[in-house]
Amino acid sequence: MKRENAKALYNFEDDILVAMPLERKYDSSFQIGNFIFDLDKENNIKGIELINASKSFGVPKAFLKDMVSGKIEVIISDKYIQINIQLKTKVRNAENTSSLSVERIRPEFINPTEFHLAIA
Repeated sequence: MKRENAKALYNFEDDILVAMPLERKYDSSFQIGNFIFDLDKENNIKGIELINASKSFGVPKAFLKDMVSGKIEVIISDKYIQINIQLKTKVRNAENTSSLSVERIRPEFINPTEFHLAIA
């Protein structure tokens, strides 16, 4: 599947990571645990938010503040949603890599698909 160029923002105060393709068509959202997924009209994922991001990654908030690059993959099978996030950040001129992998039960209204974002 093609990896879409994306923008990612980290809200330091609220500890929320948001990632979305540079071009997208938003229709609605749904939440599973700390994740909020943005959908288009065909119920395909077009963006993702992670609430309490630093706690989910197990790193201080400062580690997520200055993102250098990263990738996000959401793989939706017949039964599960698998989320893989890898971020490269810079803290005090040192690069750090943080990774997160989570698997959840797939809601019936979401189409099996793959969603890949490249953060640069």
